[in-house]
Amino acid sequence: MSINTTIRPGSRQGQLTVPWSMIILLAAVMAYADGFWLTTVRGAVGAIERTQQPFASWWRESTVALPVFVFAVLAAMTLALRRFGPELRKPKSVAMTGLLIVAAGTVAGMAQIAVSSAYDYQLQSDQMAMMDSMHSICAGTASCLAQGQQSTLAAHARALGYVSGLLLVTNLVLVGWVVAIRGGRLKVSIPRSQPEDDAAPHLIRGSRADDLRLLLVVGLLGSGAIHAAVVPEHLTEWTAAGMFFILLTAAELAVAGMLATRQRRTGLLAAVVVSLGPLLLWACSRAVGLPFGPKAGTPESIGLPDVVACVLEVGTLLAAVAFLRVAGWLRRPAASLHVRALTVVAVIAATVIGLAGVAPTWFDVLGGADDHSTMVMPR
Repeated sequence: MSINTTIRPGSRQGQLTVPWSMIILLAAVMAYADGFWLTTVRGAVGAIERTQQPFASWWRESTVALPVFVFAVLAAMTLALRRFGPELRKPKSVAMTGLLIVAAGTVAGMAQIAVSSAYDYQLQSDQMAMMDSMHSICAGTASCLAQGQQSTLAAHARALGYVSGLLLVTNLVLVGWVVAIRGGRLKVSIPRSQPEDDAAPHLIRGSRADDLRLLLVVGLLGSGAIHAAVVPEHLTEWTAAGMFFILLTAAELAVAGMLATRQRRTGLLAAVVVSLGPLLLWACSRAVGLPFGPKAGTPESIGLPDVVACVLEVGTLLAAVAFLRVAGWLRRPAASLHVRALTVVAVIAATVIGLAGVAPTWFDVLGGADDHSTMVMPR
């Protein structure tokens, strides 16, 4: 196995671009293969209500996890680029790069299975508690419910331990297979030629301000997408809440467009408002409940979409504050294209997971109309 990263004469390391075709190919084969093991584990020890349509669950959840695997592979390649340089000629560096990709994909797969198992255990624990309240398990034994939950948790832990080895072997074989069918070459970067007279200065110039602006734009677009997805749900519950999310989505998209075209203090202040405002409102609604509306004074449950949206809003808030307060740091040279791509892919992965959480059927085939867990409750 060799890694082809030959630099053309006259090109510079700052011009290295991301080999997206290789990254997406590696991420796809690992995401869908690891998704198979996820479905297998669920069928063996998971909640029965999530095992009714294994093929549909496999492709849907593997698709949701695909951006996470793209991030993992890109992170491994970025680390290899920084550690070994753009040209990897020694067998040790070549082998280490391949193992980094395998390790990153395995960690992503294990995280996916761990989250799914935690959700399964919550469903199973709730089911056992309901049966125990009906005296259907073992009436008169106070420790019966605790023993059942402990046994179920132990089964999930053993399954996760077994499948971790399977994931490692599977990803190792798949990465080797992909490299083999591509002639033994694995690109961690692609050189991008540029004339020495700086005819294309946008390829090498830039600052940390450009990096933060990119984070602001994609973060606002991501949170806006999640807020737009929950509009129908809120319109059916309370028209005013639905209208609020429509206005919030429009504001986030408008601010993102403003910052994408030009960087001005007005746009940065607007980014602070559309990030901080929803965060404070969310914290109030989850801590003590809103003082108005049909559920006034009643704290709402924490759901997956609102957690993802809050994470994105925290990121955009910090980026906007840094723009306004840390002028000296912003003048430093911009990060590489690999690091910028990591930022964008991370936001895309979080957004996709948040959007999938809006629809319970993506995680629970039979749960579209039932609220089994706040994990899939819309914002």
